[in-house]
Amino acid sequence: MNTAINFQTNWNGKLDCRCFTTFRLAGGKYQVGKIYDIQLNGKSIKKARCLDKRVLRLDQVNEWIARIDTGYSLEEFRNLVQTMYKNIVRDFTTQEFVLVLLETIDESTTSPGS
Repeated sequence: MNTAINFQTNWNGKLDCRCFTTFRLAGGKYQVGKIYDIQLNGKSIKKARCLDKRVLRLDQVNEWIARIDTGYSLEEFRNLVQTMYKNIVRDFTTQEFVLVLLETIDESTTSPGS
C-alpha cells in the first residue's frame, strides 16, 4: 500500500501536470524513489514517484518556487503557509519544510507492487 499525499486544493492546476511539486513540513514521509497515492480531498486521483526533495525554511522560498507551486506571489505563499500550519508550527523562522518533486506514474506501464 502506498503512502497518501492529500491535497485540499489543486494549486496552480499542478495535479493535472506530469510533474509537480508540493511544499510540506519536513519529516521522514517524503523519500526519493518512493511511490505515493496522490489524493484530492481524500479521493485517489493518481500515483506519483518522488524524484527529488529539498529541505528549506520558509524564508528560503523564492518567487519562482512560490509561483510554480501555488500560482501565488511570494508574499501570498508565505501567508498561506503560515495560515495552514499556524496550529502546528511554533517558529516559522526555524521550521524546516520540504519541497517535493513528484512525477506522475503511468499505471498502464507499472507492474503490480512497484
